[in-house]
Amino acid sequence: MAITNEFKEVVQSGKVLRIRIMLKDSLLIDPTSKLFDEMLQYASEKLGDIYAEHDGEKLNYDKASWNEDYLNLQMVTLVDNFSKERVDLLKAMVRYLYRDKAEKIEAERANKAERGSKEQSNGLTRKQIGAGVTAAGGVAAVAGICTSQVALTVGGLAVAAVGVALIVSDKGDI
Repeated sequence: MAITNEFKEVVQSGKVLRIRIMLKDSLLIDPTSKLFDEMLQYASEKLGDIYAEHDGEKLNYDKASWNEDYLNLQMVTLVDNFSKERVDLLKAMVRYLYRDKAEKIEAERANKAERGSKEQSNGLTRKQIGAGVTAAGGVAAVAGICTSQVALTVGGLAVAAVGVALIVSDKGDI
């Protein structure tokens, strides 16, 4: 995942309340909490511990009673009492209440990781390789035309076609 420039700017400005709000909101964007954890790590590296001491409120860990209203109440309270205990509760709540969204995000990450492992060991995708092959084929074809060499022209066009096929067959996100 990527931490936004906006979040980095807020961290650099030292606006702890805004950082906490953005962290809280990230739980709804990504109920797996991976984005939250990355953002928290970034903020902690720059500013130190941003947690507050827990206010003593007895938190409800009974999943059967969790609902949107309790989640919203805890989200609002988190802004004023950004305690580790409340954050842990909210992570569990969003993971539970938005489990379908969390599973979808995790599946997308797994697919992206699988696609990434299928890329060439040098980090190039089929689309990038295809673009290079197409360009090389095009250069060879033009050189063949300029020098009136039919074999070079035909060979260059064939290589360019292979490059186009690589580009078209790439299923990765570029």
